[in-house]
Amino acid sequence: MRFLCLHGMGTSAEIFETQTGPLRQAMGPLNQFDFYEGECEVPPADGIQAVFDCDSYRAWYDPSLGADTHRKSLELIREIIEEEGPFDACMGFSQGAALLASLILSHQDSHPYSPPLFHLAVFICGSSALNVSETDGTWSRVSPNDLEQQKRRIKIPTVHIIGSRDAAYKESMNLRDMCEPRNRLEYFHGSGHEVPRNVRVTGEMARVVVKGMERALAAH
Repeated sequence: MRFLCLHGMGTSAEIFETQTGPLRQAMGPLNQFDFYEGECEVPPADGIQAVFDCDSYRAWYDPSLGADTHRKSLELIREIIEEEGPFDACMGFSQGAALLASLILSHQDSHPYSPPLFHLAVFICGSSALNVSETDGTWSRVSPNDLEQQKRRIKIPTVHIIGSRDAAYKESMNLRDMCEPRNRLEYFHGSGHEVPRNVRVTGEMARVVVKGMERALAAH
């Protein structure tokens, strides 16, 4: 499978590639992972600079830089897919996962009879998809209850890797609940807002992701 991969806020494509190295290796050699970088320059995420001393750190969008940054980030990913796709699957960490969820929901709404952008989404410590108004500058979380009532949940198979001690645990659960229960798989690791590198945990995460890949291939 070919994966489109989006990093979290205050990191970079290179950092996310390093963070996911053990997981990607454990998933097997037949996959391709393409990493892309947000255009907003922001301060480093908590604890990142001590490990990754980079010239700059990036985000996909940032309320402090304007509500239009969210729309522009969606446009950027659509452009990447059009010019460099197709991609079989996507993988996002934190803000990258939230952006992918927003993109998938938007595509489902605007192209209800078209094939999905991806056949599988892997969300690692994911944040909530957002509704953003450029008119008044308001940002709000997409409500899983509203999606359920409107029958607009994310329909493709999803894998949710969630940190039980993550400060953003509720965000990850909110994102999980935006996805069809029958099509989602979950793995809870005992750490915080990170991609665990412990050998045992990495193997367990990889098994869940591979199971999601198998589901996606069977449904495709």
